[in-house]
Amino acid sequence: MRVCLCRDSHFATDDMTATHAAVRHLTSRVEGLGHKIFMDNFFLSPRLFDDLDRRKINSCGTVQPNRRDMPSDFGPKQLKVKRGDVRVRTRRGLTALVWKDR
Repeated sequence: MRVCLCRDSHFATDDMTATHAAVRHLTSRVEGLGHKIFMDNFFLSPRLFDDLDRRKINSCGTVQPNRRDMPSDFGPKQLKVKRGDVRVRTRRGLTALVWKDR
């Protein structure tokens, strides 16, 4: 199955971006079934993770550090981590993790 998404601003609302609305639409059929979805940083934000969690959909993926609602010490300027460093922040069922391996 092939799915194509595009940013269409008519899906956006004051509390939901167009990509958030697109992911919500695509996952509506698996709500509450315990499915897991994996996404790249084009779609993800802490707000989307919270929304999916409320709908009993597990999710995982990378996220841009400058997204709204990210931990304040995970900003691009604060992420000067050295090799082997790990930073973890947890809020309810959401975990943000930063590491440097090379």
